[in-house]
Formats: sequence, C-alpha cells, structure tokens
Amino acid sequence: NSFSPPYIWYHGSVSRQQAEAQLQRCREASFLVRDSESGTSKYSIALKTSQSCVHIIVAQTKNVKGLGFTLDQSSCVFSSIPELVHHYCTHRLPFTGAEHMTLQHPVPRPH
Repeated sequence: NSFSPPYIWYHGSVSRQQAEAQLQRCREASFLVRDSESGTSKYSIALKTSQSCVHIIVAQTKNVKGLGFTLDQSSCVFSSIPELVHHYCTHRLPFTGAEHMTLQHPVPRPH
C-alpha cells in the first residue's frame, strides 16, 4: 500500500460500522478513507453529511498511464488516493447525496 502514514485520514481495514462510529462525533464534511469491504474496489471514502454518513466507493480503472482511481468514471482519474482526496478537498463530490460537498475535515485514525 503506497500511502499509509503520514496520511491521517487513512484508517485501513475498519468496518463500515466503525467508520460511521468515528464520524458520529465529527462535524459535517468530515471524512476518512478505509479499505473497502466489497470485492469490487479497494477503497471507500466515508463522509459525514448533514443527515448521515455516506460511503463513496473509489473505483479502480486501468488507463493509458496504468492503474488509476476515480469516484466518477466519466470525469477525473487520479494516479493515487492522496491525489484523489486532495482534488476533492477543493472540488465538489460527484456523488448523489453529497453533490454540494467537499472533503473538508480529515478524521485522524484513533491510536
């Protein structure tokens, strides 16, 4: 895995429930990245919205540059998870239920 520390927002193999429990105490637009439990993708972004938590699957794609990561196949593909996270700190998420949101508050991994 190419990006463990120093990225505080990467929580590794926590479950969906654990991710939601972490975000319960956080403010809106807090997020963390975890290993996905579904077989189709490697990573998932858990994001606190005003109503609840959403889990955004990070899809892996193969393109001319090799392996890439995307949240929305039709638009941006990134060569790493940190690049993807950095992009969506300033660009709105292509995700129903979080269209107006960006990744604002990284949630540090508990020790």
